[in-house]
Amino acid sequence: MPNETTAPYTLRFLNACRSFGDRLALVDRTKTYSYSELKAIVFGIVNLLMERFPDETSIGVVDQNDVYTYASILAINLCGKTHVPFNIRYPEERLVVIAEKASVRIILSSYAFQCGNLQILLTLGITRGISEHFVPVKKSVNPAYLLFTSGSTGEPKGVPIYNHYLNAFFDYFLDGGVFHFDEKDRFLQVYETSFDVSVFSAFTPLLSGGCCYLLPRKSFAYLEIPQILSSGEITVLSIVPSMLHFLSPYFKQLRFEKLRYSFFSGDKLLNSLLQAWSTCVPQAVLVNCYGPTETTIVCSHYLWDAQKGEKDSFEGIVSIGKLFPGTSYVLRNENEIGPGLLEGELCLSGTQVIGAYLNNESPDKFIKWNLDGKECRYYCTGDRVRVNAEGNMLFLGRTDFQIKAGGYRVEPAEIETALRLASGSSFCVAMGIDSIQGSTQLIAFVEGKGDEAELIRQLRKKLPPHCIPSRITFLDHLPLNINGKVDRLELCKFV
Repeated sequence: MPNETTAPYTLRFLNACRSFGDRLALVDRTKTYSYSELKAIVFGIVNLLMERFPDETSIGVVDQNDVYTYASILAINLCGKTHVPFNIRYPEERLVVIAEKASVRIILSSYAFQCGNLQILLTLGITRGISEHFVPVKKSVNPAYLLFTSGSTGEPKGVPIYNHYLNAFFDYFLDGGVFHFDEKDRFLQVYETSFDVSVFSAFTPLLSGGCCYLLPRKSFAYLEIPQILSSGEITVLSIVPSMLHFLSPYFKQLRFEKLRYSFFSGDKLLNSLLQAWSTCVPQAVLVNCYGPTETTIVCSHYLWDAQKGEKDSFEGIVSIGKLFPGTSYVLRNENEIGPGLLEGELCLSGTQVIGAYLNNESPDKFIKWNLDGKECRYYCTGDRVRVNAEGNMLFLGRTDFQIKAGGYRVEPAEIETALRLASGSSFCVAMGIDSIQGSTQLIAFVEGKGDEAELIRQLRKKLPPHCIPSRITFLDHLPLNINGKVDRLELCKFV
């Protein structure tokens, strides 16, 4: 936790409002909002929070995917408070746990919502606020936001992201000289706010005078992407690789001349898939990004080149490139650690990397290492990489059984805990199975007999959608290896 107050990253938004008041800021389905209109809603919420809840430090925001969702996030940050996303697709029981861990008592929502005994404040209809000149922007020692990832203990684990981490992130993306965004850019925001890359897609345009288009939330929403890319003349797109896989059958029919940047993050990206996508976006710079939630959105990138992409791939997986300035790494193997290694588990430190989880959970995920005479704290990612001759990192796989599903991080232990409670079986295993297209399917095995549909129904009461197995197989006995542990390779024969 920083020992001094930090300026909110959203100060850039106020500057954009002053410079681009009449320009389009946000497109919410069929409604449009200028910077002046969005600012009025933001300061209406600021006024509400400062008058009624000046002492509350953590405020929940229900992700209704509308202008009020993002206005609430901006307002909370300007007030020096912590924003905690509440995903309406998560079970209420899980949201109650998140609220307790984050000390949330107040939730902002634009529509009716219920979560335990928490107080809900409706934001729908707030259209005017007092001028920012009468509301001091609050520097803060509080996190800018708290995200909760899948936890190996069976409960979600809190990741506190402070303003100075976000300032470092946006300093690089907006002022680093690698990317160039301005008031003419139009971003498509496809993510839920519980997924940290949403901060990049939603707020990069709002901090630079551009416009943010919100992807409507519906089943198979990815099929809406081509239409919005064309009709909205989108110039910047960020998606997870699995979404690109779903669009791949339509590549021959797609062409987006206006797209300038196409970003990917959240999972493995196949070079062959990116090569095919490049024909749809002939003017776009293709960027593969990497970064666990603990490193503030993303902390490395690889600018893809058709001539070098295959050379910089490992087993067909696109390189995750080089770290941003201000971020350092060491690699570690079982018996050695240091920046001189060329292969090992990636451990990260720097201006975007957290120093601890909320309430200091999982302290074993951090190590101390003396670099250039200074002791630094490193977050151990669990990702194995190899550094090639050009200094680009190649992703080799995990050191554990963690799974990436649709960009979300999934700890098998959390699913297995829920499976044991719901099934009554002592032996349950959750696994990720990779397809040849690069997407990951989440499956589970349970020792004993049971009803798959009923078990999935019970899991939906405990786990978020991305943690629900697509298939559960019941076996009389789960195979064991010579050490008496479940043999996951043997289980693959039942897939």
